Amino acid sequence: MSACTDERDRDQPVSADVEQTIRSVLEEHLSSQGLEGVLLNPGLDHDGDPVLFMHLKFRLVEPGINPRLLSDCAITLRRALWEMMERRFPHLRYDFHDDQRILGTESW
Repeated sequence: MSACTDERDRDQPVSADVEQTIRSVLEEHLSSQGLEGVLLNPGLDHDGDPVLFMHLKFRLVEPGINPRLLSDCAITLRRALWEMMERRFPHLRYDFHDDQRILGTESW
């Protein structure tokens, strides 16, 4: 367990305030990218540290998903959680439509 994680966070459920903050930040930053839903679960990462797993579901959008907005949102979310004294790291999993384009990846 890392030095920044308190033992009490290991099995602590997500508070209503933390969940509301997470949903607000995600909706504010990702609704234009087709965010449809968020599934939030506390858990442990591969090192046994308490984390917040977030499964983000997206609908198909044109012309495509902007990866910079995804990155900026993750940074904003971590900062918002830190300000609330929530020390569990947010793990975001993006579930895009099978036909979704990611802008800037055309030549990959």
